[in-house]
Amino acid sequence: MKKILVVDDEVDFSFFLKKSLESGGEFQVEAFNDAKNIVEKVRLFAPDLILLDLMMPDIGGFEVCEMLNRDPVTQAIPIVIISALGGYTDIKRAYNLGVIGYLTKPFDLEQVKKEIQRALSFKEKE
Repeated sequence: MKKILVVDDEVDFSFFLKKSLESGGEFQVEAFNDAKNIVEKVRLFAPDLILLDLMMPDIGGFEVCEMLNRDPVTQAIPIVIISALGGYTDIKRAYNLGVIGYLTKPFDLEQVKKEIQRALSFKEKE
């Protein structure tokens, strides 16, 4: 069973995504509604993939990417952004930070599942 970590400050969104992804029985999902101590949380949960929002209080998604990239244990975990930010500059910055997928809100759940499968298969090829 693949482990997915959702990091999004919107509690209802995180809960919906967690329940939706777990319903198929192929994913174990953990959700965090803030990015405080994110490196430690990621190390403890050891996800196969991270779904990350960019706009969060305190620590934003770009900063989360930078922190995870600096840690040798977490730097290889694929990150897919799910954000309301859909501008070229934001998308380019995210990809420059090493994310392997970018979806904008609102989104289609099937689209998210396809992106997860694509990201996981990309990771397995490395």
